[in-house]
Amino acid sequence: MKVVNSETQNISKYDFKPSYTWPNPAFPFRVYYESKKCRIFIIENIQHNWKWMSEWHQNFRETDFFFVYCGWYHSPSFAKEADKIFSLLNLDKKQFFIMYNSPLEMQNFAEKGFYGDVINHNAWLDENLVMRPLNLEKIYNAIYVGRRSKFKRHILASKVSELALVAGINHGNAVSEIPYYKYLNDQQLSAEEVCEKINQAHCGLILSAEEGACFSSSEYLLCGLPVVSTESKGGRDVWYDEYNSIVCKPTPDAVALAVEEFVRNPRNPQCIRQKHIEQAEKYRAKFINVLADVFHRFGVKDNPVEYFNDKFYHKLRKSYKPDFQAIFGKNYS
Repeated sequence: MKVVNSETQNISKYDFKPSYTWPNPAFPFRVYYESKKCRIFIIENIQHNWKWMSEWHQNFRETDFFFVYCGWYHSPSFAKEADKIFSLLNLDKKQFFIMYNSPLEMQNFAEKGFYGDVINHNAWLDENLVMRPLNLEKIYNAIYVGRRSKFKRHILASKVSELALVAGINHGNAVSEIPYYKYLNDQQLSAEEVCEKINQAHCGLILSAEEGACFSSSEYLLCGLPVVSTESKGGRDVWYDEYNSIVCKPTPDAVALAVEEFVRNPRNPQCIRQKHIEQAEKYRAKFINVLADVFHRFGVKDNPVEYFNDKFYHKLRKSYKPDFQAIFGKNYS
């Protein structure tokens, strides 16, 4: 369905400037399926892909289909901007399926006529890789795994004793003040080292007000740790229940009180991990159902379950520099 947006009737794509685009030549993009019958792509966030889409959109085929991963909270303003992009580039919304991280995101985009369902991107964490319970001695009351970006609000953990901080690459964001800590990494840790640190804590912290579904949140759960989270937008909370989490007010006192609850009343790691895996399987089943519909629409004979299992890998997409001339500049005879 191609819909003209009244706000774009007097501008061209050459005048439009999106709020954000990928700053580097390598970014999340995947050719997920390709044959003479159809092609299926996985991309992340509509507006982030403006640069290449504005150049190559006229080469999209009617048999191209895009799964859209939500890497950040998909707000009403995100939906409005995506709607402008679709109007400017004359894109068909039926060729795009947005995998929302939360029901709120789906509501925001449905109001603009987009298609999709809640298929939280933390379902693409491969539970068979690194993150798992290790039965280690608990030497930290809480751990916060996250880049030292201001939006992460580390300072809300200022009243947590025996705190471990694992900071990753900041990606150019404003740097956060950090509270007093027992441990802070002085170099980038491997996934195995992060898993070990997580397992040495009683609970994991996620304190931002808004971001994406947050891989670290689900990595805590896969390690069997309960989570202390502030109220948030972005979809991490769809994994939480009364047993595996406490969602608290964004104050140091509330965060410290929640941490103490998990120190006094430990949770069963295997129960927490298993519930996450079961929920992830439900989201994966949704994806497979959509894939089956796309295969059926274009006459693809591949078995969607077998294809999904064969092509599954950690986080489902990868970052690299796509050769768009090779992808969209060629035609099948």
